[in-house]
Amino acid sequence: MPSKKENHLLFRGLLQTKDGNISEVLGSDEKNLYFLASFQLNEKLVEKVKYQSEHLVFSERSRIARLGVQIVCESPSTVNLEKNMLTLKFKASPVIRGYPGLEKLKDFFTTGLPIGRVVFCDPDALLSSDEVLAAVERSELKLPASTTITSDGSIVISPHRVIYKLKEDLDNKTIGRILIRKDGREILNRYQVRKYVPALGIAAGEGVITTCSMFLNFHYVVLQSGFEMGGHLSATILDPIKTRGIRIYLEIVNNSEHPIVNPLISARIYKAPEDKKASQWYYPPKGLKFHSLNQLHMLEKKMISQRQSTCPFIQRPLAVIPNDSDGIQKAKIFLNGPEQTCTATPVMCTAGRRDFSGKSVCPHVYATARVFELKNKTMPALAVKYFPNMIEHRDIINLACEGKINALYFFEPSCEHGPFLSQLDHTRLLEYHAFGLEVFWVSSLNDTLMVHTIRDGKGYFIDPKRFADFHKSMLFAFYGSNLPLSPLGTERLGQLLDELMAFWGRNIGIVTGGGSGVMESVNKLARDKGILSGANFLDITDQSMTREVDFCQVFQATCRHSRQKWFEIASFPIFNVGGLGSLEELGITLCNMKLSILEQVPVILFDTEGNGHFWNNIVAQIEEMVRYSRAPAWIKNNLILTNNPSEVIDAYRSRLQLF
Repeated sequence: MPSKKENHLLFRGLLQTKDGNISEVLGSDEKNLYFLASFQLNEKLVEKVKYQSEHLVFSERSRIARLGVQIVCESPSTVNLEKNMLTLKFKASPVIRGYPGLEKLKDFFTTGLPIGRVVFCDPDALLSSDEVLAAVERSELKLPASTTITSDGSIVISPHRVIYKLKEDLDNKTIGRILIRKDGREILNRYQVRKYVPALGIAAGEGVITTCSMFLNFHYVVLQSGFEMGGHLSATILDPIKTRGIRIYLEIVNNSEHPIVNPLISARIYKAPEDKKASQWYYPPKGLKFHSLNQLHMLEKKMISQRQSTCPFIQRPLAVIPNDSDGIQKAKIFLNGPEQTCTATPVMCTAGRRDFSGKSVCPHVYATARVFELKNKTMPALAVKYFPNMIEHRDIINLACEGKINALYFFEPSCEHGPFLSQLDHTRLLEYHAFGLEVFWVSSLNDTLMVHTIRDGKGYFIDPKRFADFHKSMLFAFYGSNLPLSPLGTERLGQLLDELMAFWGRNIGIVTGGGSGVMESVNKLARDKGILSGANFLDITDQSMTREVDFCQVFQATCRHSRQKWFEIASFPIFNVGGLGSLEELGITLCNMKLSILEQVPVILFDTEGNGHFWNNIVAQIEEMVRYSRAPAWIKNNLILTNNPSEVIDAYRSRLQLF
């Protein structure tokens, strides 16, 4: 059973290794670095090395390729295999002018550097030309508009007419951050700038970095490196699910003796193998018993029926659930509070509980401290009435580090703010994830046991039955007013969803602010049509909450602006008729595109209720900003003002340059 951090890899469906690391540096010459790198294989990949090694492909890390470095390796074979460890010899060469040379790179190509993965390209999964065309027609994949499908099933694509160069030389510190840090690709995005060209020319022996648009759900694409109209570097595998965007990087070199103008890249398309585990709803990691909603509600009643704790003003009970089949019946309950009943008044208590310093009048004695005394043969789970505060959080992290617990259940996010979490709470959720602790919310919002998971760096609570769908679906952010829509507006919104499903397929979903009006209408429509629905709920008083959702996150009012970052899991924004809130969200979205936090995708201004002119003045204002050089010119080209669902799809097709 995979660990929590590995679960998301299942949804891509590839038989592949994790990134291999340099195990030994062999030396260098004027143009090349030589080293060994090792890859840990599972049982299936060991079999492929023994019997189908010709179908194993090395794909270098994209951030290395985007620095203009070509990495090639010897062919895998049993000669390189020792038990489940595959060790191959590599050569790395800087091949694109304007990017860091050997002298800068060699300091980082040292033992431990992750360089790429080995992928099995199953010949039985290779698509024929008829199968490629059928997959396109079923909206299972979106290829570049320039795509040619050949008789043998290969595709030939022409990249965008853009080149990417570094806006400044990279110093050693920046190169190290790009190559080593987890957010290295995002750092590179800030330095690698796009330039439009009338024709994409590559001199003999030179190379360029460019892009194409591609969206993959159930397939993966293997770029061919030896094509005479343009060879691609060894970052050859475009993954399903991960490959969704208008800026899929291509690193093309001209190995011929003559210049190439408007190069073509050849590729093969494979159907990703079906993994039963990947299509299932959430299943707990090995060693964790999964408890039902009814069992947990019974435990909650038992917890709150306990005798009064020595803290008379707030009850924060905790239960330790043994990791047995009937562990929840054996749960041991602990109460918070000092040894003797606290004598602080309610006013003193309220202030003291917010002060965690040594001067606080609150003793800050919580039940989590008492769990350290327990000695369990197997790691139990904790169930807490309220989401942990600062001291409880410290205790829980320490318990996880010592291997004494493996999961956390909580019943209510806050004793003061009801079903809403603070900014610190969101940080704590990320820390629980980093320490491998599984977190569950017994949610009163939709009467569902929800599991916490991470997508694109953002934590969400998801209905376990839609866990796989959440990680596989492409999402659209729907913004709009909390005022009720007219029947015509609701009908038009439904037509828009139908058009989106016809063009992008059924593997899509929506995320809203979780309120009434447009948000409520599109959420109901999504659920009626069977696609994923989610919300980022905010603790405000001017609208009701749409509780029937598949996934959600909850924010206290003080998190209003940071909450907007959670919408970044959506690929495309759609702004319906809205007020000041929608106007603010539009400004943040456009600013994030300007700052390269979001992709520069079409921004749909959809006049749900009218004749298409609701957003006219906003567009005019932005055009005025461009005229005064207060905004980049591309922004006005990304705004699509319409009330016609078909025009939305036309915009996606043309602006994203899709087949």
